[in-house]
Amino acid sequence: HSGALIVSDDTQMTLFTLEGLLRSDLDDRDDVNEQIRLAYSDWLSTQTDMPEDWEPTGTLYLVEALNRNQAPGNTCLSALQSGGWGTPENAINNSKGCGGVMRVAPIGFIRDWSPEQAFDVAARAAAITHGHPSGFWSAAAMSAMVRMMVDGEDLERAAEASLDMLADKPGHEETTDAIDQALETYNSGPGDHTKAVRRLGEGWIGEEALSVSLYAALSGNSFAEVMAIGANHDGDSDSTASIAGQLYGAWKGLSDLPHAWTRRLDVFDPMMRLIDPLLEHKHRQMATSHQ
Repeated sequence: HSGALIVSDDTQMTLFTLEGLLRSDLDDRDDVNEQIRLAYSDWLSTQTDMPEDWEPTGTLYLVEALNRNQAPGNTCLSALQSGGWGTPENAINNSKGCGGVMRVAPIGFIRDWSPEQAFDVAARAAAITHGHPSGFWSAAAMSAMVRMMVDGEDLERAAEASLDMLADKPGHEETTDAIDQALETYNSGPGDHTKAVRRLGEGWIGEEALSVSLYAALSGNSFAEVMAIGANHDGDSDSTASIAGQLYGAWKGLSDLPHAWTRRLDVFDPMMRLIDPLLEHKHRQMATSHQ
């Protein structure tokens, strides 16, 4: 597309998650969730016509590159069109699609929160649209892993720690089993990645998307190889590649990213406008912790 790399709906919604986070009161769990919900409403406006009384809360929706329909999941669209009022306690539907887990990585970059807090915030952010436990616990585990890796933890150990957070949660079993299977497949030694991914699932549902992505992020020796493992299958490959890249990036940092790719992203400029204040906040938190 004229030399630009066009992002998917996964990246679109990830950026809107970040915009909601940046304007929220991080000490107020309800405000965080509400600002994320409102940010998703802004995203919805880029995909469909809105009611006459709708009012935007951010500015990201104005970005031309984000006003593209990239075949978003029907659950995200329908849940947000009805208001997006779901919570883990009051499910808006029974969907466990991967639309929750694929968009919550920014929550793990908030250093004010412990991994357990990131786990809780992400579960609530995913439950806005996905009411099945596997739809929101997969998102919770994902963000907790990112949160731990931001502080320097290894991905495998972060995944194992997320299992402890899941253990007492109602309906956690599918997500727990999916993480276990990813770790077991990775630890069984090098093999055929295509066959391994096929055993873990196609990624259309939350726990399978996390499982495939975790395996890819652990197994690849570079960002490009992680992308290849995460994307080369017949399922929801843009989502599994996106989640795998989020996990690997949080683990390894910027040094391994192919900058020839990132510079060509169609959302590079608006993405950096959001990431800059996130990094400034992170650096302030690090400076405070060292004092």
